[in-house]
Amino acid sequence: MNVDDDSSHGPSDRTRHLRRIASLLPLATVAAWVITIFVPILDSGNNDGPRIRITSLGEDPFEPATAVPGFFAVWLLVVVFSILPLLFGISRWWSGAAMVIAALLIIILVFAALNPPSLLWDGQTPDGMPTGGMEVALPDFGFFISLVGALALGAAGSAGWSADRSRPRRQP
Repeated sequence: MNVDDDSSHGPSDRTRHLRRIASLLPLATVAAWVITIFVPILDSGNNDGPRIRITSLGEDPFEPATAVPGFFAVWLLVVVFSILPLLFGISRWWSGAAMVIAALLIIILVFAALNPPSLLWDGQTPDGMPTGGMEVALPDFGFFISLVGALALGAAGSAGWSADRSRPRRQP
């Protein structure tokens, strides 16, 4: 009996749908990393004195004196890795690595929120009165954008992993 109830097309349609999600969802990660160049992840909010402002490329990404190569290297790794599915497709190694990288990014973000950078400063007014303060960089709007980007990368890895597992295997 040959009944066309679309049940024979389920796994391949589901696999195709998961692969499409896995290849497009990392674009949210790329968008988040580009946005957080300009929107701070951590910010002390002080406009009058010393300020701590951390973006995805470091403290002041366009100032060569404060540029940190490590921030740029991580930024480049995340962006290039997120574009790989569009160029080469989804593979099991990419999906697993995407979930690991996403987990590491989330751990780093949580660690930064729990142990924010701080700065003690002191000075004097023109008449000799001592002044000083402490700046603590707390999560800003870019923190949540970065978190969404990391979660998107993890979800893409999970979708790619599921698509690979639901793919029909060849029979010998």
